[in-house]
Amino acid sequence: MNAQAHIAIVTDSTANIPEVLRQQYHIEVVPIWVNMDKVSYRSGIDMNPASFFAQLRAKPEMQVSTSVPALPVFLEAYRKQAQWVSGIVAVHVAGKQSATCNLAEVAGRESPVPVTVVDSQTTAMAQGFVALEAARAAAEGATLEEVAARARAVVPNAGVVALLETVNYVFRGGRLSSAASTVGSLLKISPLIRVQNNRVSLIGQARRRSKGIAAVIEKVVDEVQDNPVHLTVHYTEDETEGAYVLRELKRLLRCVETYLLHVPTELGVHTGPGALGVAYYIERQITGISQQLEQRLEKLSDYARGAKKAILSRVPWAQKDDE
Repeated sequence: MNAQAHIAIVTDSTANIPEVLRQQYHIEVVPIWVNMDKVSYRSGIDMNPASFFAQLRAKPEMQVSTSVPALPVFLEAYRKQAQWVSGIVAVHVAGKQSATCNLAEVAGRESPVPVTVVDSQTTAMAQGFVALEAARAAAEGATLEEVAARARAVVPNAGVVALLETVNYVFRGGRLSSAASTVGSLLKISPLIRVQNNRVSLIGQARRRSKGIAAVIEKVVDEVQDNPVHLTVHYTEDETEGAYVLRELKRLLRCVETYLLHVPTELGVHTGPGALGVAYYIERQITGISQQLEQRLEKLSDYARGAKKAILSRVPWAQKDDE
């Protein structure tokens, strides 16, 4: 471990951070439970995405769901890290879509060292990028407050755009409204969704997969524009398709780092087979404190203009001179 790092990062398996990065930054991962009919598995330990999607494709009527780990699992992760750090930043999947953040908060109260929980407000490697930026801040010797602030600054600029084969799975898991499900079922369309700011939104639809893939690329490019971006393309079964999307995005965007990964198993419960997604973190020019300062300056300028106008309205000769 970096000798300067005194803060540990904990996340859940939904983040899908590559093993090499988890080892490099000593990121602790709490596994989410995946329930298939009457059998439960720990994501990334007892069940991998390739096996999960193969079984789901073969048996689409299978009942699948996810479960949050028990409180002792979080406590074990915190106690393990507490042996060598003075604080922990826990970055977890969107709080409005899962109870993971809430349970992490409860477990944090019993941790041997302070725990700050950051709601990534998204999922997959968009969540992973929030955790990675926190880990990189920790490796630079940042304090608990600084690491948490770095993670929170990433949250508004991280998200996922995905193409699904059907809305059935995401509706079944309660992530979309019944109205969206009905439209998708009747029209036999492939929905495009966005997961950001603690919302799962229907942002488009496509009747042909090729059109849907093109739409995913277009929406990501429109969102990123000329800003540097960290990217992951997630695929369920067709790695070649995922590789194509990644090549196109690398050609069109200023990529800082890129990864090609499976859709994590627990997320696959809600996407179903055939899903293709792009997780991103955009390094925008103005974020966090800088953005707040700019907004305050704009308000002050508006106030100054208003005050000047009020003064001139009371002094006739000054009004003429101003004109």
